[in-house]
Amino acid sequence: MDGSPADLFHPANAAPAGTYRLLGADASYYTAKISAYLRYKRIPHHNVLATRAVFAETILPRVGWPVIPVLLTPDNLALQDTSEMFDYLEARHPNPPTLPADAVGQFLSYWLELCCDEWLKLPALHYRWHYDNDFAVMEFGRNNDPTLPLERQRALGEKIATRFRGWREQLGINAHTIPAIEAGYHALLARLDAHFAVSDYLLGAAPTLADFALYGPLHAHLYRDPNAGRILKTQAPQTMRWIHRMGTPPAVGTLAATTSPAPTLWPILQMLAHDYVPVLVAQVAALQAWLGSHSEVDIPPTLGSHRFTLGGGTVDEVVGERCLFTYDYWMLQRALHVWAQANLAQRDLITALCEHMGAEALLTLPSAPLVRREHFKLRRAGAL
Repeated sequence: MDGSPADLFHPANAAPAGTYRLLGADASYYTAKISAYLRYKRIPHHNVLATRAVFAETILPRVGWPVIPVLLTPDNLALQDTSEMFDYLEARHPNPPTLPADAVGQFLSYWLELCCDEWLKLPALHYRWHYDNDFAVMEFGRNNDPTLPLERQRALGEKIATRFRGWREQLGINAHTIPAIEAGYHALLARLDAHFAVSDYLLGAAPTLADFALYGPLHAHLYRDPNAGRILKTQAPQTMRWIHRMGTPPAVGTLAATTSPAPTLWPILQMLAHDYVPVLVAQVAALQAWLGSHSEVDIPPTLGSHRFTLGGGTVDEVVGERCLFTYDYWMLQRALHVWAQANLAQRDLITALCEHMGAEALLTLPSAPLVRREHFKLRRAGAL
């Protein structure tokens, strides 16, 4: 039942003409997301392991900082953000579609993409650096330069890992919040398993953007890392089958309208919204205050910190402190734009959806763009 593909990223080989080149690594959260998308869409592409040489010769000159994945198009355009990759590819390779045609389905897809990309960082980073540190260090070292002796790989991996482990403090992952993070992850797995027992994918019979976003943390961190992977394999057999479907790649299915989510999806939606929506509201308030008091075009990635609650209303409830991130709102704008542009009937359905999942506060946030991405940076909307 394992079904996970073997490693897909290897040191650079000659890419066939007219194909995309995906620079990344199997251990990378966001590489897994866009790699699964490319496989499902049958888009001709070539995977290139992001070694030290690839960073030095391609990624740093094109993007400006060390980040993966990076997608190079056949005409040599560089794309760095997976949401932008999705928009670019979906417009040029529309079949099979992976964004529902109806507004409710689009809103849900963008909302779940945001939750999986940003909120599931908590269990993904916690489990990797608490339970699978040694494995991840060696992965990072091997990816950096597979030709080096193991001890040299380990030393390089440790140096790289220091930066990634540092994200835990920014996200509010510490000894005080870890019990709530673990309890929340186990509860999420139970809800996912119940859903995948009756539905092949999050929104029905075919994968959407939401599925690819969920595949990122689940496969790259929480399945592929050995200690975290044992939890998935023993506690979530239906979710393991979904990972197999996503990784093989799955057969092309029919993407139906999502006027009303499946009953088994509601507990997942409600759980994700419960703790994350208040965080988003606080982050947008901080962003609006910064935009009103500053004239700079480029927006910093964080704007101080705030107190947040995990497991609110449960025996696991805990209050922690984390950074106020600005990027989350750029992703949230995608969902809010769908709601703002929908016809009255679809707006009413989305409003009812948000109310039922406990996310009605989202619809009080500004739907007109406050920020945009340009040249791999977050910038004030409308600025030249």
